[in-house]
Amino acid sequence: MRSLRTLALPLALAAGLSLFQAPPAASATLGLTLTGGYCEPLARRFLCSVSSSGGVAPLATRWYVNGYHVPSYDNRSYAGIGCQPTFVYDIRAVISDAAGASVEYHTSPTCRSGNP
Repeated sequence: MRSLRTLALPLALAAGLSLFQAPPAASATLGLTLTGGYCEPLARRFLCSVSSSGGVAPLATRWYVNGYHVPSYDNRSYAGIGCQPTFVYDIRAVISDAAGASVEYHTSPTCRSGNP
């Protein structure tokens, strides 16, 4: 006579039951969230940084200055952006994940002149 344990596995498989439950979709449990962002005005330069949590790997970061994409800053969590004193700049960082979710950091600082 077979034991209950040796009969349970073939019966479960025949019934289409899984012994291991699949985890919920990663995008449903790990929503992409912007956790920080700033642009510090220095002399003729902005030092900008963004951070995020969650999301489905891989994450991609794209930086935009005055509406133009700056590919040299792609996939960096920070950027040093040169500027002309007294001008206002429109700076955005868009972080997106493999599932298509995205978050955005946006600021419009004024460029400073002189020493930091």
